[in-house]
Amino acid sequence: MSRHPRVRIENCVATILEINRNLGTGQIRPEIIRQFERLKAFVHAVSEESVDEDDIDRIEEATNQLLDEIRCNMKMREIPYHPEGPIH
Repeated sequence: MSRHPRVRIENCVATILEINRNLGTGQIRPEIIRQFERLKAFVHAVSEESVDEDDIDRIEEATNQLLDEIRCNMKMREIPYHPEGPIH
């Protein structure tokens, strides 16, 4: 594995949950937030050796896609949102 898998997953989870708090309840679909909250609870119980690089890549890609959707939504609403590219 190229980088620390647990840190990579924790960064994704923390990013989405923090954005959800900043945007306010309901701005990100509740089922997505529930999935990230489950992932947050789960990641501490998993050994780094058992984590598959492809799974981490999918989590990071899903996080980046969600961030892109949020960025587009903010632009459509003309709400300032400045980060460019992945922020996790």
